[in-house]
Amino acid sequence: MVKLSEEDYQKFKELSKAHGHTYRSEREMKQSADSLVRLMRVLDKAERDELARKERLKRESNGFSLQGHGRNCALCGQIVMEKDGWYDKWGFKCMNCQDAVNKKRIPGSLCGDYDHERCITASDLSRLAGVRVQKVHKLIKQGKIRARQIPNGPYLILKKDNKGVDIFALLEGERRG
Repeated sequence: MVKLSEEDYQKFKELSKAHGHTYRSEREMKQSADSLVRLMRVLDKAERDELARKERLKRESNGFSLQGHGRNCALCGQIVMEKDGWYDKWGFKCMNCQDAVNKKRIPGSLCGDYDHERCITASDLSRLAGVRVQKVHKLIKQGKIRARQIPNGPYLILKKDNKGVDIFALLEGERRG
């Protein structure tokens, strides 16, 4: 349990008030301050762990095996729990995605494209477009959407492979049809 000094609680209260945050009680304010400190400790540990991985990468420039422990793959987004993944200059990846990058089926530079500026998985596209993933797969099989499949994994739709294709219009047509 985090316990701040009364002086720290007062500073937190003043900063909160200055930013327009009010609390119903002193207890609620202290709980918020304690929660913020716990969050900062978690973020600090995550940052130190990431710096340690980057330091290790200087010694092992091709990357290294890393236990999953609930990490998300930087390419397909899947959670890696019990198995190992791979950490390299592109970040942490599941072994399926690492294999696809090694075999040059998928560019490693797409890792970490969380805003979908360069690529999107078929399942993420279906969620964004509000259609079932089977509709996206149907358009892929028909060749209307070009996609690359990660071995034993999802389809990845790259923007550069679909230049001039209005994917959302295609999906809208599928939704109506």
